[in-house]
Amino acid sequence: MLIKYLKIFLIGTLFLALFAVSLATQKLAAKAQAADNNFTITWSSNSYVPLGYEGLALPTRSSQIKVFVLPVKKLNVDPEKLTYRWLLDEEIINGAGGQGKSVFSFKATRWADDYHTVQSQVLSGEDIVWRGFVEIKISGAEIIFRLPNSDYAIAETFSAKTGQTLKIFAVPFFFNTKNFSNLNFQWKLDSQELTSSDNKDLNIFSLTMPAGQLEKTLIKKINLTISNKQNNDQQASSQITLEIK
Repeated sequence: MLIKYLKIFLIGTLFLALFAVSLATQKLAAKAQAADNNFTITWSSNSYVPLGYEGLALPTRSSQIKVFVLPVKKLNVDPEKLTYRWLLDEEIINGAGGQGKSVFSFKATRWADDYHTVQSQVLSGEDIVWRGFVEIKISGAEIIFRLPNSDYAIAETFSAKTGQTLKIFAVPFFFNTKNFSNLNFQWKLDSQELTSSDNKDLNIFSLTMPAGQLEKTLIKKINLTISNKQNNDQQASSQITLEIK
């Protein structure tokens, strides 16, 4: 009888313990789920983008990237009094975190098409009340060609007529500079390098086609290389084909 009573007692005690653990887990899960909605994590970079561009300035190697943790609603505690911990590529960055340090800056060291992973942990005392992750893809510098009075990129192959004066605008993206003057433009028509006499409007290619009839379509290759005067390792090249008819 005593053994049976002990078995019942132990089973009851185990059930109560499991119920308590389950209840505590549910409370913690509910607390974590509620906390998940308190903040968001976002980022920006100092890469060059043209005026009017509404997308993200994608980072390239050596870009300065800032990551922000922002409250998405009114909190019961001042966000500046919370403690923030930052991890870059799964490594804790000592000195980056602390009370009120909701912004983390770093220099991109990965190459194009690779990623940096940033994690932020928000702590109240010793407790982590929120954590967020973001993967930041590293891009390469890019060039888009467009015609005057057009916001659309030129097709890789396009045509012009004899006697026409053609202007092509080169629009650089994602170079590690905020100053357009830090970019160097080198145009080529086929294999011939083109230079500017006044060193102005270097992002514009201008060509006047000779007048008259052509026996057959004339094919010309227009090449452009843009390099960053402040970073010799950063450049982008692009080519389009011009058909003169």
